[in-house]
Amino acid sequence: MPVISVDILRGRTEAQKAALARELTDAFQRTCGSSRERIYVIIRDVPTENWAIGGEMCTNLPAPAPALAPEPPSSAAH
Repeated sequence: MPVISVDILRGRTEAQKAALARELTDAFQRTCGSSRERIYVIIRDVPTENWAIGGEMCTNLPAPAPALAPEPPSSAAH
């Protein structure tokens, strides 16, 4: 039973987390050949006050690091 564990900053929508779980499951199945029913994905939402970069708490950083800055919602305009 493979377990994929992901820690992300709190703020993603349920739809984003569901899509992430599907994509991780698909990637694991493609590369390792396990059946989908046996692949577990655990997503942990971590509050900013519990996240540090380079020894500094994110709440003390002057501006969010690019990896931590929330991305603007994508527009599906065609």
